[in-house]
Amino acid sequence: MTRSLLLMGVLLASCQPMSRPEAANQDVQEYMATENPIVDVWSSIEVNTEKPDLANADENLFGKFYNDRIEFHIIDEPDIQLHDAEVSKITLYYIDGVLCRKKYELDRAIADELAIKYGAVSYKSLNHATDSLAREMGIVLSSANGNRFNPYLKKYQLRWKLSDMSIYFLHEEDSTAVINQYIEEMVEYRQLYKSVQKELI
Repeated sequence: MTRSLLLMGVLLASCQPMSRPEAANQDVQEYMATENPIVDVWSSIEVNTEKPDLANADENLFGKFYNDRIEFHIIDEPDIQLHDAEVSKITLYYIDGVLCRKKYELDRAIADELAIKYGAVSYKSLNHATDSLAREMGIVLSSANGNRFNPYLKKYQLRWKLSDMSIYFLHEEDSTAVINQYIEEMVEYRQLYKSVQKELI
């Protein structure tokens, strides 16, 4: 079974001693903007803003659903970094023309960097093995170099609640693949999505 723990301030305090490069304080570093200006525009647009009015706005469109009220855009290999992690894909979720959700696929975990940036976090194990290990070893480990999230935890989700949106980090690892996802989501996103679905049933 999974469990959910609220680490009130523990992670922020425990992670602060870690030394991080200056880039860890930046959400997104953009590269090669002059070579690919369309990718630059789409990767930098913020949640809760309207879809940019571009001549080729549908170039990265994946599909439209529910009478075109919901649409998804996928940007492959956008040539940017998030907290020094390479971004392999960005998925944009629009509802009625407003960006409600933004998902980044990353090449490594950035849980420690996010804890430093956002502080208190809600933790959830996503399978029994991870839950058991978290109980046995702990979620945060201490060392001479400071404290960090337990790297032996294989499947978990972190969530930060901000005033205008929720931040998620998802890590899943097995013998065949490693998934690291960073997600920015409007507080109302899930409610809006369900509302659109119900109206068209």
